[in-house]
Amino acid sequence: MINETYKTFIEKNLDETVKESQLLTETYPSRIYQVSGKRQYVLKETRWTALNHQFANHKKIFKAWFVHRDTLTFRIPEPFLLGPEGKFVLMEYVNGDNLLNLLLKKNDNVIDLFRRAGQALRQYHDMAKDSFADSAMDLKSCDSIREIIASSKGAAIEKALNSIPQDRFGVIYKDFTPSNIVIDRQGAMYFLDIQDDFYRAPLAYDWARFIDTTKVFSIVRKPSMIFSFGLVKRAVDAFLEGYGGVADEHFRSIQFVHRTEHVHIKITKTRMRGIILKLLYLIVS
Repeated sequence: MINETYKTFIEKNLDETVKESQLLTETYPSRIYQVSGKRQYVLKETRWTALNHQFANHKKIFKAWFVHRDTLTFRIPEPFLLGPEGKFVLMEYVNGDNLLNLLLKKNDNVIDLFRRAGQALRQYHDMAKDSFADSAMDLKSCDSIREIIASSKGAAIEKALNSIPQDRFGVIYKDFTPSNIVIDRQGAMYFLDIQDDFYRAPLAYDWARFIDTTKVFSIVRKPSMIFSFGLVKRAVDAFLEGYGGVADEHFRSIQFVHRTEHVHIKITKTRMRGIILKLLYLIVS
């Protein structure tokens, strides 16, 4: 159950009566609750960093999506409320399952869903280019990328980023993973976990993030998937086909950037997690 302070704040600011709440999931930085009232909500509670900036960006993305919604095949959950001191955000609840779970369950439609995810990401990139180009920051200003550039691996990262033609740059999603894409009970596709900032970067960064996390976390979550890795590869290929992308040398360069960043982030939390992730990347390559 959410605490009484949150409950009171929601009821006061939304003219809502909170009937019940339950913990859905708990991660390293946050807790996610389902909150029931006149309608269903998701409450994301942070343990450390305030969510003010993330909520502001979520509202910007929802506004852009709303303007273009008739031409888009994905949805953005509606943001409703920012809690005191940015301790929580309250959003539309999406009743469904994410793409990673559907892959692990070997859902009959999973290949088509991955293809749809690629198509939807292409639409997101077009929408973001028109809506957020002026406010996007260079990827090199992202804390994790900046830390790597300042390290012994900096020259290789700079070389990889500089090798990408400028016409392949745009405003990226940054955390486009199969866990952040939910299919609701009616078959609608939702993009979740809006990031704190908009970054201008090679668009293939989002491909790399999606492909790498699909391959790695399918094995982490269900080790027996190593024997069904052909299905994982077909899903990844369908994603690229849906986007209209090609895993060429430019993609390999940005994939190197993503993997280096991902391992770096894990190592800063727990060195062993970073080492394990690095080994998993060797296995799935």
